[in-house]
Amino acid sequence: MLISELIRSKLAEIKKLREILSLNAEISYKEFNTQKILLDFLNDLGLETSVIYNTGVSAVLNKGEDCIALRADMDALPVNGVSHVCGHDYHMAVLLGIALVLKELGYKKCVKFIFQPAEEDEGGALPMIEEGVLENPRVTEIIGLHVWPKLEVGKISVSMGSSMASVDDFHVTFKGIGGHAAMPEAFINPIYPAIEFIENIKIQNEDSLISIACINSGSVPNIIFPEAIVKGTVRTFDVKLRGTLKEKIISSANIVAKKYGCQVDIYYSWQYPPLINDKMLAKEFIDKAKIILGDENVPPLIRTFAAEDFSFFAEKVPAVHFRLGIADEEKGLAPLHSPFFSVNDEALFYGIYVITNFLMNR
Repeated sequence: MLISELIRSKLAEIKKLREILSLNAEISYKEFNTQKILLDFLNDLGLETSVIYNTGVSAVLNKGEDCIALRADMDALPVNGVSHVCGHDYHMAVLLGIALVLKELGYKKCVKFIFQPAEEDEGGALPMIEEGVLENPRVTEIIGLHVWPKLEVGKISVSMGSSMASVDDFHVTFKGIGGHAAMPEAFINPIYPAIEFIENIKIQNEDSLISIACINSGSVPNIIFPEAIVKGTVRTFDVKLRGTLKEKIISSANIVAKKYGCQVDIYYSWQYPPLINDKMLAKEFIDKAKIILGDENVPPLIRTFAAEDFSFFAEKVPAVHFRLGIADEEKGLAPLHSPFFSVNDEALFYGIYVITNFLMNR
């Protein structure tokens, strides 16, 4: 039986699994029902399973010292109650479908299935790595995916380099001297260095973005508050530039604080690195995808300043993360996290088909 025919024969079962996962949607760190659904299915298939990072799941098909890994995220969002408006139910269902199909095909190589909690919160990838998810068997390559609105069903999008940005947040507090607005000789207004700081660090180009999301100081028109707080986020596709931008923010804050006679406190939170696909692995994946889907169905990926903690896996081993088309004329048009998010279920077939073919034809 052809791979496509086998997947079609299992598609009703996989769609049902996706529905069950959707009905049991759970927020970050609470994915206990989701975990049980995954474990029950994978254990019934005969995979060797383990619990990792509290609600996470690791499952191994076939024994081996080394393996390729496939990763799906598990958590949902507090939207429409609690729901999978980021498509993680589809990511999990694709991996379960691949496990089912590979088992049926008698696939002999070692594959590790990683189901990661808390992607929508602080990120579960790094804690899973720290707990050893990339070991025993040792992961030498990893594949991830994300359903993508407005990309047509039957298409995938992949990059041979960066696809999603790093994310770092900062809080800068300028400390002056408060007082009555009518007596400028008696106060040091912290708003002025805050404004100049914002002007100095503004960046928006194809490689980097610094966005100011919050500035707060005082609440009435005639009282100067002694502090002005600026909060923002830094995004870039380049690892080296990420460090440079941090230095720029810290340096700029200190310079303008000194200029205006203020003190300054700087909190800088180093969060996700940029998501960078391995060029050789991504090229191989793209070439094989074009053979089975056609060149026109593997369009170039357009980078986004959004972040994804799959990037931690990609830092450790060669990785490829691709976007899976979910749209038709009615579904898959609303953005991720929208209460109107929807998916054409045919996307499940293509997610399973692309990855299974890649594994079977190496």
